[in-house]
Amino acid sequence: MVPRKPKSPTASATRKRTAAPRVTPERPRKPSLPPVPGGLAVGIGHATVDMLCVAPRLGERVVDLSVFSMQGGGSMGNLVATTAALGGRARYFGRLSDDDFGRYIVAGLEEFSVDCKQVAIQPGMVSPVSIIQIDELSRRRKILSSRGSTAPLSPRDLPRDLLDGAQLLCIDGYLPAVQVAIAEKARERGIKVLLNASHLHSEMDELLRLSDYVIGSERFAADVAPSDKIERSLTQIARLGPSCVVITQGDAGAIGLEGDALIKKEAIDVFIADTTGAGDVFCGAFAYGLLQGWGISRNLPFANAAAGLCCRTVGARAGLPTMSEILEFL
Repeated sequence: MVPRKPKSPTASATRKRTAAPRVTPERPRKPSLPPVPGGLAVGIGHATVDMLCVAPRLGERVVDLSVFSMQGGGSMGNLVATTAALGGRARYFGRLSDDDFGRYIVAGLEEFSVDCKQVAIQPGMVSPVSIIQIDELSRRRKILSSRGSTAPLSPRDLPRDLLDGAQLLCIDGYLPAVQVAIAEKARERGIKVLLNASHLHSEMDELLRLSDYVIGSERFAADVAPSDKIERSLTQIARLGPSCVVITQGDAGAIGLEGDALIKKEAIDVFIADTTGAGDVFCGAFAYGLLQGWGISRNLPFANAAAGLCCRTVGARAGLPTMSEILEFL
C-alpha cells in the first residue's frame, strides 16, 4: 500500500503495483447479498464524513483538485458498513447531531442496511468530519479531523437493548469509558468482543482484557508490545486477554495468532489508489467471518483480500468489494 516510507498506521493488506491508472471517484455500492440469518454485529465508536481531496501538489497555497469525493467514514462506520455490505447484520450506536453531516453519516450506513435506529441525536451541534488530503503521485495522506461539538457519550447513555440479539460487539477505543462499560455487559451476556485497535488509546489495557479478538496496526503492536519480531508481539498481546490477535502490516499483508495457530498472508496484488480505511475494512470483513463461525485460518485471508481490494478507489466506503471479488483472491 503506497510506498513503504512512510507507512500508513491503519492501512492493511495490499502490495503496490507500478502501473497507475487515473483515479476517478466512485459512489458507494449497496450490499450485493441479502443479510445472513442469525448473528448480529453491534458497533459502537467513531463514524464521520470523509472529504477526500486528491491533488498532485498539495503543498501549494492554492490547489486544484484532480479528485474530490465525500463519503461516510470513521473507524466504526467503515467497520459496520463492511460487515453489512458482505451480507452480515450490523447495528451502529454513537452520538451525532441533526446537521447535514450527521444526516449524511446515518444515510450512508443505512444504504448498506446498517441498523441506526438507536443512534443518539443531539440537535444544533456539529457532527464529526475529516478532510483527507492525498498526494496524487506518492499517495501519502494527511488527515485533518474534527470530532464535532456533540457531547461525549457516557456509560449511562447506552441503550438497555443495544446488545439484544447480538453475537458480536465491535469497539474501536473511541470514548474508552463507554466501550469498557458495554464490553463488560457483552462479556456478562456471553457476547464476543472485537477491538479495532489502530492506535493506542487511554484505558487500552482494560479494553484488551475485555476483548476476545484484537486487530491492530503495526504502530499499535509497537506501542503495546515492542519487539523486533512480530510473532513475539502477537504472543505478548495475547497474554493481555484476547484469544485471537491480528496485526495488519500494510504492503506486507497480515499476520495473526489464535491459540497455537499462527497464520500469515501476503498482501494481494492490486493497484493502490488510496489506503484510507483499509484497516477498518479488514476488521469489518473479519467481523463478518466471525458471524459465520470462521476460524483465523479462513478469516484472516478473507479480511486481507477485502482490505486490499478497498484500496483500488479513493475512499474506503466507495471501494468496498463484493463477495465475489473477494473470493477471486482466495
